[in-house]
Amino acid sequence: MDNTPLSFAPPRGMRDFYPEDMLFREHLFETWKMSARRFGFLPYDACVVESLDLLRRKAGEEISEQIYAFADKSGRELALRAEMTPTLARMIAARQGSLRFPLKWYAIAQCFRYERMTRGRKREHYQWNLDIVGAQSVLAETEVIAAAASAMKELGLGPGDYRIRFNNRALLSELLEKLGIQPQHHAATFLALDKRGKIPDGEIEELLRREGLPSEAVSSALELMAITTLQEIENRLGGQTPALRRIRDFQQAAEACGIIDLLIFDLSVVRGLSYYTGIVFEAFDIERKFRAIFGGGRYDNLLGDIGARPMTA
Repeated sequence: MDNTPLSFAPPRGMRDFYPEDMLFREHLFETWKMSARRFGFLPYDACVVESLDLLRRKAGEEISEQIYAFADKSGRELALRAEMTPTLARMIAARQGSLRFPLKWYAIAQCFRYERMTRGRKREHYQWNLDIVGAQSVLAETEVIAAAASAMKELGLGPGDYRIRFNNRALLSELLEKLGIQPQHHAATFLALDKRGKIPDGEIEELLRREGLPSEAVSSALELMAITTLQEIENRLGGQTPALRRIRDFQQAAEACGIIDLLIFDLSVVRGLSYYTGIVFEAFDIERKFRAIFGGGRYDNLLGDIGARPMTA
């Protein structure tokens, strides 16, 4: 007989919501819903358990080490969802022939990640997802950010409280190619550079060398993170490029939407997930004391990667 006292605490990294906690959570959720509706997004939801293969296709084998993965009684490999985007892609793929595009959907998803816990990061969280699928214009990115900024304003937060740092992964790819780093190494380079500030540069250099980058390319890749202006990038690339023009278009759209004062160009913003393809962004408190408040970006290849008809998103 086990005489170990029963613990009444939730599993490590999880949390309970008592009524007094629910008041705050429901206020936050209602603010998210109101802002989503204001910008024309429709709600959706899905099962919290997903196929592990779906998650591997979008982020690689290492994802199984970062989430709650398990086999059911029939031996199927499953996982608690770590994020909502792969689920969204699966749902769209299932009805791609009958849906009308572009579509604008939102969800407030409960997600789980079996990771080392840090300040503000547990192993269970809720996140507000806003997605526009089937739109090629940078107005899609702008509208998602404007909706998030609208929610922040409703919560009493404005330009004096946070900034949204943005980059274009395609622009970073152009710079890497200029350094002689071949496209097949770009995804791993992005993932390594995304760890800047989270682990020592020496460990990042080791990750890049393991990917097969020569020492001079490793040093040059890290030096790129010191670039702070689009003009310097344009000088390095020898003029305007498709990725630079995309950023200029994005800035013009942001100005038209009234959110340009919230934006700061930052080449070091990469985002850790491998499916991002274009504009990426992360919002931080003005003093950078805390983790990112929100983030996202364009993922034009994800639907094609899971076997559906390719579509911009």
